Amino acid sequence: MSLIVSRRYTLNVVPKSWMSTPEIFATDTAGSFSYPLLVAGKAFLATGTYDEVRFVFSIWHPSGQRTIDLDRAYVELRASFDSEEDHWTKIAEIEPVVPPYAGGESFDGWIVLPILGSSTAYALVGSGFEPRARLQIRASAYFVA
Repeated sequence: MSLIVSRRYTLNVVPKSWMSTPEIFATDTAGSFSYPLLVAGKAFLATGTYDEVRFVFSIWHPSGQRTIDLDRAYVELRASFDSEEDHWTKIAEIEPVVPPYAGGESFDGWIVLPILGSSTAYALVGSGFEPRARLQIRASAYFVA
């Protein structure tokens, strides 16, 4: 039997308070956004001692009167490996957990990836959401050694 050591980072959530979910706004007329995943206000995490990272996230409209068209909505995970250079690499496209058959209340996704650098920053980038609509995002990352 092997021992799995894991560490959980809660991204963009005030510690000890899941009720305080951040809000963002789609920044263009196509409904696109770029959302940096932060821990205690910092983007870069020391990731070199881990083997893989497991991301779980949920995106929804705070208004219960809007839905997300899962056929159009698109989310990808980007990473930056150098804190002195502003270069972001797409490392994954994330499909919604539920099959895209119509609108949904939320876009929920998860993905497991290998660690690619000793220090890494992550961001969720989306498109195909309603133009200039307010969105809420909750994201967590689990780093496994």
